Amino acid sequence: PTAPHGHEGPGDRYSTSLTWAFNLSGHPALSLPAGFGSDGCPAGLQLAAPHGREGLLLAVAREAEARTGG
Repeated sequence: PTAPHGHEGPGDRYSTSLTWAFNLSGHPALSLPAGFGSDGCPAGLQLAAPHGREGLLLAVAREAEARTGG
């Protein structure tokens, strides 16, 4: 993981290595808060599911939130 870029734009810290494929493929995906890194920046957990399985994705997200106190 890398720190997020600022409002000035991505510059050399542009990091979409784990998100662009789902944007192109149309798979349902979401991100959940997952705590903070050692630098204090928020971290996220990205979940993705097969096409047409939005219900499964949401069920897994609900379970993850329940188990982490989300």
